[in-house]
Amino acid sequence: MKRLAAAAIVVVGAVIVWIIVTSSEDEAPIIVKNGSMTIEGGGAWQEDGGTWSYETGNDHQNNLWVRVDLTDGAPCKGTGHPVRVEYSVQGFQAIFTVAGGATPKTKVAPRAGLNRETPQRLRHGSQGDGGHITAVRIGANQLSCNITQNNLGAINICSSANVPACQ
Repeated sequence: MKRLAAAAIVVVGAVIVWIIVTSSEDEAPIIVKNGSMTIEGGGAWQEDGGTWSYETGNDHQNNLWVRVDLTDGAPCKGTGHPVRVEYSVQGFQAIFTVAGGATPKTKVAPRAGLNRETPQRLRHGSQGDGGHITAVRIGANQLSCNITQNNLGAINICSSANVPACQ
């Protein structure tokens, strides 16, 4: 009986550790990919006036953490908001901001320029339009990541400094 009780305690302890490790602190980042601009989140994008919003569950501390992975050099990283992701066709720009309150959110605008393909995926442009992401500008200081048509791996935008994809 004592062994069974000890085994049950170990299992309960492992479940509690798993819940802590997979909590909203370690949520999936918002990932922006090149070609057409594809924005993917771990949760559902909801219409929110002139924007799309994504409930993160994290207190953003009025910031977004950004990591731009380039194929030809070191990653470009920054913290701040807004985050502007610029696209070559028609000078489109997706602007990410934060909203606090009882349900912290990351927002992206303009809603009209981004089509919702699935609850987790927004898209601007199409694979055949010849467009590509040209720049990422982070915060008021306008930290800029230089992107060419062929050197972008992915852009990770996180609501917490604890998400490994943005470190």
